Amino acid sequence: MKANDLLDMIGNVDDNIIEEAKQKKKAILPRWTKWLATAACLCLVLGGIAAGTFNILYRLDYFKLGCNTLSGTIVDDQYYYFVRHSGVWRYSNGKAEKLIGDYWMRGYALGENCLYYDDYSANLHRIDLQTLKKKKIYSASDATHIDFSVKDGGNVIVTVYNSKKRYYYEVLIDGETGEVLERLTDKISYDDTDRSDADPHYIIGYRDIVLVPIGEASERKYMPTENGKALLPEGSWVSDSICNFCEEVKSFVVYNGSDASEESEVLIIFADGKTYLKPKEEKPFYAGTIGHILLYVDHDDPENYGSDGSGIWCYDPDSKEKWQLNINAEYSFYAFTNDDVMLYSCEPWNHDQAAWKIVYEGNRPVALQLIDDKITD
Repeated sequence: MKANDLLDMIGNVDDNIIEEAKQKKKAILPRWTKWLATAACLCLVLGGIAAGTFNILYRLDYFKLGCNTLSGTIVDDQYYYFVRHSGVWRYSNGKAEKLIGDYWMRGYALGENCLYYDDYSANLHRIDLQTLKKKKIYSASDATHIDFSVKDGGNVIVTVYNSKKRYYYEVLIDGETGEVLERLTDKISYDDTDRSDADPHYIIGYRDIVLVPIGEASERKYMPTENGKALLPEGSWVSDSICNFCEEVKSFVVYNGSDASEESEVLIIFADGKTYLKPKEEKPFYAGTIGHILLYVDHDDPENYGSDGSGIWCYDPDSKEKWQLNINAEYSFYAFTNDDVMLYSCEPWNHDQAAWKIVYEGNRPVALQLIDDKITD
């Protein structure tokens, strides 16, 4: 067929047929379909925004209950601490600065001259505390998430978890380069109920305190030992829960008898080798030390842990003397960190932390002088 023949055929088509085709075409696309398409696009946009918002809120820890602020760690006269919905901060010489935002990290730990953190892609990162330069040092291809702890000497133990295939394992890595130095365990199944865990133990300075089970493991009764020697008389025991937050000292409530209702004493273990048995008067959570003087918040005494602002006590295990530090401002202490010069505290359900100077009479701490009550500003 030639082109002219085709044009002639088109020209001879009945006008009624053409008009009927136009009407059918209009019927296929009713007006409401435009609004439906618009609504569908809007839903996609809003859904994307909602998913992004949920992700941001999740990373900023808005779906967990708990205190907004936790006490931190003092390294080389500088204070490092974590604030929920914000990140990891450093306070030094009256100045506070944020080191890493909460959005980018799941957890953190301090090493020698560096800070480690893991992200939401199961990578371990290192921040040089002098230059603040960040670099990724370790990544496991089979990890859904990781956990880690810093060892003496700068190496890091990384626990690799695969929640989809339900197993985990541990590796030891170089804390600077991320090189895998040793595979510490094989893959361990989440469902491996026949696996026997090692006895719980706590590192206190150079002391390794091992809790040896007494009776059935489900009873959670232990004898604290050091180098195979029991630290309590026969018939006494502790649980595997410690009663303090500081590294220099660990304390355990001591029980006598068959159940946990017969509390008798508190076992206090110092990093330098001293061990004390203190009469059980209250259940303090020892949060700091100055020499052999224990500092703690008396959580069980509402007069010392309330809105009146008092709360930090001292206990000398040698003289058995107990006294309260005087403070020059109202403050409700929750937890704190200290060295011999400064004390940093936080209140429950509050973003703020406070810096205090420790005041002495001779070698005896007697008071706290408030330096800055909002060091996160």
